[in-house]
Amino acid sequence: MQLSDFIQRIAVAQAWPLRVDPTGALRLEVPTQPGRTQIVHVMQGQDAEQDAMVFLWSTAGDLSVARDLAALMRFSLKLSYGCVAIKDNNVGVKHSVRMAAADEQTLRKSIFYVARAADLLEAEAGAADRQ
Repeated sequence: MQLSDFIQRIAVAQAWPLRVDPTGALRLEVPTQPGRTQIVHVMQGQDAEQDAMVFLWSTAGDLSVARDLAALMRFSLKLSYGCVAIKDNNVGVKHSVRMAAADEQTLRKSIFYVARAADLLEAEAGAADRQ
């Protein structure tokens, strides 16, 4: 089964809006708490040994407003799914899953918890819900 098929089935089952961005990455809008949602980008790639991987990314905010990088790292240690990372001057939450080990439950949980962690970071920074 293709990654897009997995993600489509998860999106339908969870009623999460799904879009494909211009780069081909899948974008899920995941409700995280009442009145808030978070966008999770789902991309396929390879690890260093050329195994197929699923990469998840959700932006929490601009790096320039991050005041306490040590607090971000402490927050990252608490996460069961993903870690805090910096990408293109944004702070967010990243997670990787080996495609051979991916099933719908693993992907659904990974997507939800990446979204929730990024949304918590965004909310703690006092930012409005950017999705």
